[in-house]
Amino acid sequence: MNRRNFVAQLGFGSMATMIPTTVLSFSPKSSTIISPKILRFGIVADVHKDLMPDADERLEKFIHEAKNKELDFIIQLGDFCMADKKNSKFLEIWEAYKSPKYHVLGNHDMDRHSKLRAMDFWKMSKPYYSFDSLDFHFIVLDANFLYQDGKFIDYDNSNFYVDDKYRTYINEEQIEWFKSDLDQTKLQTVVFSHQSLWHYQWGVKNRLSLQKILEANSEKVICCMNGHNHIDFHHHQNGIDYIEINSMSYQWMEDKYRNANRFAEELYKEYKWLPNLAPYKDPLYAFAEVDPQGVMKIEGVKSKWMTPSPYDLGMPKPVYGSEYSAEISDYELKF
Repeated sequence: MNRRNFVAQLGFGSMATMIPTTVLSFSPKSSTIISPKILRFGIVADVHKDLMPDADERLEKFIHEAKNKELDFIIQLGDFCMADKKNSKFLEIWEAYKSPKYHVLGNHDMDRHSKLRAMDFWKMSKPYYSFDSLDFHFIVLDANFLYQDGKFIDYDNSNFYVDDKYRTYINEEQIEWFKSDLDQTKLQTVVFSHQSLWHYQWGVKNRLSLQKILEANSEKVICCMNGHNHIDFHHHQNGIDYIEINSMSYQWMEDKYRNANRFAEELYKEYKWLPNLAPYKDPLYAFAEVDPQGVMKIEGVKSKWMTPSPYDLGMPKPVYGSEYSAEISDYELKF
């Protein structure tokens, strides 16, 4: 069903210049419009506390902005922090936000511990779940599974560093739950995941199963949001919109584009992979508002690369759908 169309782009926001805004539309189901109250929430992805020396300051900026807004909840989309005692103060920054807040598991959150350990550290009761806020439904998925020899295996202590064909799956039990949950809700729905439910290269391997469920319920799916890829991008496919939320912190660079001149010398001794990170000058995050009358707006922060940028170092522009940038675009979706 052709219910949404790419129309135009226009930038706005505190750091904006003229940058893309995606506008999409379709006719809403009147039965799902219950009240006129607009829902507002904050989004952050891929902070990577264990790789970024200034992760605390970046998260503090987001939490400060969230506190100054009348939000209904905030959510982080994974690759947040490992379950190490040294990360307790970082987690306290997140916990300082007293209104509802939600977690999505990312693959690197299990680099040194089990999935259960990560969940316990974050005080996260379930790896996948759903919740309602005002008159909207939200689904959180867990794509952190290997699939080998006909079995789904939880990510655990870096066991996902294997042949790429075995990783980034959603287990069958969860897929059945997802179908049931989405079928049963009568509310307009947003789906969150760490890994993409559409991306041809870095997405969930068995995403076609998820896409069929989404498309069968397209009238009540507002959009899907993910992190993981550290890109700013929108993809429309078979009536479903997929929004890539850029990393709060950086883009990963190949060894030939390594650089050790952006931070103090001692930090490069402490953070092994820091030369491979091309950081953004400002932390990236976004705020969304969803109007029951059928409009969702996303306002993202726009920044610049810390110098030298990857392109200053000779990196070619990636192919369409995998572009690197130091911003999160603004979007307007009509549903």
